[in-house]
Amino acid sequence: MKKLLLIIFFLTITQTSYANSIEYKGLEKLSKNNTFIDNKGKPYSVEQILNKKNSILIIYNHGSGQDTKLDSCKAKPKSGYIWDGAVVPAILKLHNEKIKGLEVKIYRLCSGVRGMTVENQKKYRKQFKSKGKIKLVDEFKNLKRQNIIINEVEKLKKLGFENIVLAGWSAGGWASLNLKSRFPDKIKGVIAINPAFAGPKKEWQKKYPEWGAFRKLQVNILNQSNSLNAILFAHNKDVFEDPDTLSFFKNFKDLQLIDYSELKPTSCNWADVNKKMESNNGHDIPQSSCFTKFIDKKNYFINYLESIF
Repeated sequence: MKKLLLIIFFLTITQTSYANSIEYKGLEKLSKNNTFIDNKGKPYSVEQILNKKNSILIIYNHGSGQDTKLDSCKAKPKSGYIWDGAVVPAILKLHNEKIKGLEVKIYRLCSGVRGMTVENQKKYRKQFKSKGKIKLVDEFKNLKRQNIIINEVEKLKKLGFENIVLAGWSAGGWASLNLKSRFPDKIKGVIAINPAFAGPKKEWQKKYPEWGAFRKLQVNILNQSNSLNAILFAHNKDVFEDPDTLSFFKNFKDLQLIDYSELKPTSCNWADVNKKMESNNGHDIPQSSCFTKFIDKKNYFINYLESIF
């Protein structure tokens, strides 16, 4: 009986410490949609994973919208609806794959808290225009999300998962890369699909220079490491980041940058309508079956996972 009471006390203290370890408005509500999912995108309980030690846990991180808004991360998004927090279909296919005796599991993390207010963004724009640089004292959304993700990594490690890989599309991919550069011992690798976070490149390059400055701060953090074990996918019709703007990643050891511009947006259908994508929609190609076929053709994900385990 005493032993049982001690276990209950430990679990209570542990759960309390988890809850207090990161605090953002709206996070508690969002975290209710965090879940393990199968290859159909169907949620299931961690209790169904009997051998956590011999699993490869892929933590999937969704994209982001404007800093002032919560990101959509629905409890049961339709397949391919990556704008609602659905996992990229090519990632879902990895569920239960065997990699060198380890079994792949996928965990979808909802972390779309709000970032900076419009007023704060204007403050930094004024600061940048007057001084040519910024002194960041606030958190934009991707910084908050990075804190949430690494906090979740720690939770899952304490549950027994030893082999953690981060994956993500758009802002989720950017956050994953940044975290791998800062916490290389906690994260085995990263699958980053169309990583971006500062908005369309025509905006962070000119219209909103503060976002160009925020991006530069992030790049500087990444560049503090000369090695980054990751596979990164970029497309030249992506209005946010493209193979040129992401070319600095080529300087990292152990990183593969895959330019998949050969895959034309106009050859891919949207997830929600039987309609081809527009020619400049390279950012959204990963939601389509044509991206899944591209990945499968050269076995990119499997080969990468095999290379790190």
